[in-house]
Amino acid sequence: MQTKIFVVDDERYTLDFFEALLINEDVQVFKYRSPIEAFKAVEKNEPDLIISDIVMPEMSGLEFLEELNNKYPYITVILITAYASIEKAVQAIKKGAFDFLTKPFDDIEEVTIKIKKGLENSRLKNRVKVLQENVNELYGIDNIVSKSKKMNDILSMVKKVSGISSNILISGESGTGKELIARSIHQLSSRKDERFLPINCAAIPENLQESLFFGYEKGAFTGADSLHRGYFEEADGGTLFLDEIGETDPNFQVKLLRVIQEKSVKRLGASKSLDVDVRLICATNKNLEREVEAGNFRQDLYYRINVIKIEIPPLRERAEDVPYLVDFFIKRYNREFSKNLKGADSGFMKHLYEYDWPGNVRELENIIERSTALAEKDYLSVDNLPETFFSNSNSGERFSGNSLKYKDAREEFEKSYLKRLLELSDNNITRASKLAEVDPATMHRKVNKYLKE
Repeated sequence: MQTKIFVVDDERYTLDFFEALLINEDVQVFKYRSPIEAFKAVEKNEPDLIISDIVMPEMSGLEFLEELNNKYPYITVILITAYASIEKAVQAIKKGAFDFLTKPFDDIEEVTIKIKKGLENSRLKNRVKVLQENVNELYGIDNIVSKSKKMNDILSMVKKVSGISSNILISGESGTGKELIARSIHQLSSRKDERFLPINCAAIPENLQESLFFGYEKGAFTGADSLHRGYFEEADGGTLFLDEIGETDPNFQVKLLRVIQEKSVKRLGASKSLDVDVRLICATNKNLEREVEAGNFRQDLYYRINVIKIEIPPLRERAEDVPYLVDFFIKRYNREFSKNLKGADSGFMKHLYEYDWPGNVRELENIIERSTALAEKDYLSVDNLPETFFSNSNSGERFSGNSLKYKDAREEFEKSYLKRLLELSDNNITRASKLAEVDPATMHRKVNKYLKE
């Protein structure tokens, strides 16, 4: 696609100069003597770069720049001035100009270099725009499939709380979509252009929690060869999502509470604290109230993170969402696998309805991904479901052994569970451990114990 550059100046000489300068380049130059006229043409022609004079009768270049930044922030603007003053340059840059040029254009090479740099900046801005659109598509609230009243009530809550900065606690079983809800809150908030930093607290060893969350100075301890910014600093201005907050050590919880209360963090080995502006969203698959009663979770921290609570129901309690989720995931994996499946047949759906979904939406997506990848017909059928799906579809029939000993029943269940996990993850231990939310070493140990022949 040909590069488009708008040149805006009430003097014809300037317009003709840039047209002549760029005549041998693969550039289409649009000339406007009025910034108002140029602004109207932006939506139609989508320029890669705008070069505009500062002093014009209808509207100043700085006013034009402000209008562009408000409506088209991804367009790069270079301003022109006949007054080579530092004040004008600083003012232009502060208002969002990429650079400025000074009349008369004596140094042609400098003008050319600045235009090339401006176009490169425009390409970078457009990449950011595309990435942002992809993030919105993946994590925007419109990406949460729901027809049930329970989930629609949650989505209404998400819209309400996105505009405030209060701490949020999201609870629900594994696989219900806690992180997706957290990301949607972030995407709807004023922090959407800042970082969303997800942290799995269960995966962090106790002896590393403080250094990873709060950071450390160079020389703070043996092996601290350089300064390290912690999670709170990394998420400054954005959202910090602490998944499985219930897995943190009670001693660490005291320090976490202090950071949340004081809105400042002190690196290990530092002499002073740093202010941090972080939206905190926590998630858990545990009943934290019971954990508080049992002494496993601090009550004061619980009240601090539980200002607003969102409880996500398991998939088995909202079966009406299943067909819509199936349709959504089929479309997603049609795109990924370059297929054209039309849907799922009644037999396939019957088994999905009868299943109790211990892995919730994550498990359903896994089933649809696998089924779509292996499907050879226009519709998903029972033949596309993994064999283990049927052996686990009715919880009352999962134990078929003759022994009634608890130990034997548990072992048979674990064998069946592991077989199913490996089936769903194509025998990939790492994927299986992520699906089960256990450490890969634990998964290896269980597989070796029960399934290794």
